[in-house]
Amino acid sequence: MAVITASTFDPLLAHVNVRLQQGVPIVDADWNTQDDIRKFELRAFLKWYVGDGVPEGNDGFRIGTGPANSFTIRAGVQGPSGSLPNAEAALRQVGRFIVDGLDVFLRSDVTFDQQPLHESQSGAAALAARLGVPVVTKLESPATDHRVLVELDVWERLLTPDEDPGLIHTGLGVETCARTRREWVVRAYPEATPGPHLPGHSYATLAVLQRFTGQDVVADGQIIDRRQRRLLLPPANLVTDLLGVDPYDYRAGQGRPPISLREAINALLAGQLPTTADLSVSPGPGSDTIRRAFVLDSQNGLAAFWISPRVGSVNQIFATRIDLAAPDAGFAPTVAVTSGTTHVEPTAVPLPNGEFLVAYQNGLLSSASTDVVFKRATLAGLPAAPEQALSATAGTADETPFGVLAGDIVTFFVRQAATNTWFFRRYRHTDSTFVDATPVALPAPAAAGVAGGLHAAAVGGVVWFGYVTTAGNTMTLGRLTPSAPAVFAVDHVIAAPLAGTDPFVVGVSASEATVFYKDTQVKVVSAQSGSWQTGAIVTVPGSDADTQPAAARDANGTCFLLATRPVTGAGNEVFLRRRDPATGVWGSAQQVISSPSNDQNPHPVLVPGQGIWVLWRSDRPGAGNFDLYAKRIVTAI
Repeated sequence: MAVITASTFDPLLAHVNVRLQQGVPIVDADWNTQDDIRKFELRAFLKWYVGDGVPEGNDGFRIGTGPANSFTIRAGVQGPSGSLPNAEAALRQVGRFIVDGLDVFLRSDVTFDQQPLHESQSGAAALAARLGVPVVTKLESPATDHRVLVELDVWERLLTPDEDPGLIHTGLGVETCARTRREWVVRAYPEATPGPHLPGHSYATLAVLQRFTGQDVVADGQIIDRRQRRLLLPPANLVTDLLGVDPYDYRAGQGRPPISLREAINALLAGQLPTTADLSVSPGPGSDTIRRAFVLDSQNGLAAFWISPRVGSVNQIFATRIDLAAPDAGFAPTVAVTSGTTHVEPTAVPLPNGEFLVAYQNGLLSSASTDVVFKRATLAGLPAAPEQALSATAGTADETPFGVLAGDIVTFFVRQAATNTWFFRRYRHTDSTFVDATPVALPAPAAAGVAGGLHAAAVGGVVWFGYVTTAGNTMTLGRLTPSAPAVFAVDHVIAAPLAGTDPFVVGVSASEATVFYKDTQVKVVSAQSGSWQTGAIVTVPGSDADTQPAAARDANGTCFLLATRPVTGAGNEVFLRRRDPATGVWGSAQQVISSPSNDQNPHPVLVPGQGIWVLWRSDRPGAGNFDLYAKRIVTAI
């Protein structure tokens, strides 16, 4: 057992050398203090002037998929191939990571559950007791959807001849100097209940695992890399000056632009907005159909709801979600909201508590037995949530609902097929009660409406709406105040003589809104001071061939209009144009979605700080098999 004088090193004393004096004995404390000074200065330099993480040209400690309830800690491939002396191999052929100024390395891949300290390994408990650390807790089969934090734990310990006989001098048969050994282990905990951080240990986050109920294997798409990477000593102000992002966040992969600056600049030089790559939302058999149910929720995610006959060739409502804090992980596994008989025409309203109100019809259009029902739950809880009646009128089809949230009231619009009349019904989500005992017909001069031809937007406590009528494809435009008593709820309705189909309403404030619609061209009519300005219709130039217009407006007043347009050889593609808020002039159309297939039905959602996310359908998997795709259109970096 090594006998060593207690360390006299104190970095706050600012000692930088040990100087040997004449006639003074050399003792172990002096020798060790000299070594501690040099080691501390190197550690301080690595921590504060290099930083924690993986160096440029190295990919050490990347977390990858592995066996059930485990994962792989990868060394990465770097340096020359072939066998090298240990001194060269340790310099060039290992995965590296700096943690709090401590450099650790990994020679080859190892799975999480094969680490000697993992509780499943024989001798793990004895080893942990000898090292003075807890065993590594195993991952359990997930009973709920949750996230797991993966951390690198680094510490140092004294190594003596009791453990390493090689420290005994073979010629003299006596102990030589002891050694300090740097140890590391990878631990994983539920993100909500992270494990303890021990004194004298240093920690770094390697990854976050997204685990889903009943899925033992962690797929690559469920692993969010959280390593700081590509350390190469750039000036600290470079990232902030260039991107406006804190360098620490940038190295952790947060706040980084979704595409390279080179790609963004090239797009801008070509007069286009830069975009990310197309992202598959939910591949599956059968033709997926979207109906403007792509919503930004209160948990910083985008949720998509759509119709598909992928199970038993019967149309059902399906849903998925992408976490905007980790878009690289893609969309979560698909949730089947409904089952059994036909369910179609979904509308979705995200609530502040993380739940969704999803309304839909439980039969075919114009079928007298069709009613509108809804479910309320988190995304994962929707399949088991009970159906509640929203509009169930005897002898007629209640169909094509559309819902929006203003304050604490969700206003649902529902069409009754027997009279082609649009109704509304209000639901207060804070106490789960209907404000209206039964659906309320929109008052005169409301006209007969076409099924599915209504769109609405809520802003400033009011709901702006527009719907196509059966009389020559005119439109009715109006404004509804959900907080008012039912008899006075619609404070402005005008049966405007506007030919068009598929209106798309963009709410700006309680007194201002815009509706886009397709006539012979795409046209725009606005509301100002609380009333629709039907005498000031604007035609979007060059939009003769465009259909299915949909738009978003940012905080600066810039409008972004997307539309489907026929393209030679591809069927349809999606184009975007911008309206300058200062001049009101529409720019030229640019193609933002392109494939050798049929891309159509764009639905944009403005995400503050990120630009526009757009959802659309495409038959690129094969003619007639439409799947959903999404991408981000970058409007600001």
